[in-house]
Amino acid sequence: MSEPRKLEVLRAIVEDYVHSREPVGSKALVERHHLGVSSATIRNDMAALEDEGLITAPHTSAGRIPTDKGYRLFVDQISAVKPLSAAERRAIQSLLEGADDLDDVLDRTVRLLSQLTNQVAVVQYPHLSRALVRHIEFVLLAPARCWWCS
Repeated sequence: MSEPRKLEVLRAIVEDYVHSREPVGSKALVERHHLGVSSATIRNDMAALEDEGLITAPHTSAGRIPTDKGYRLFVDQISAVKPLSAAERRAIQSLLEGADDLDDVLDRTVRLLSQLTNQVAVVQYPHLSRALVRHIEFVLLAPARCWWCS
């Protein structure tokens, strides 16, 4: 998907859903995000996003929620929203360069995530000798402004 407006609609759906944990409708997107188009146009964009597997309806006539694929595209686009500064890049590289093993990498990563976002960061993972990592989820613990929205 390369159409900027559809990316903007996806971004708005992800932000609203993460904030409210409720399906997001076209009218709410128009009112809250001032996308400059009608609800009907947003509904068409949402239909296209749904066809691409980026959003889904939890039940008939509900708003839409992001899918794992939609979250992945959103995360991939964050660098376009708030690119890392050269200093942030150097800090990340130097922090991760000295890591000894996976435990150390994850420990350093969660500390860095907390420092960059000014939020609490927690990582939980199984012993790799018994399981494989198949999914990582970020959970909002309290209502707050997202760092990428500013």
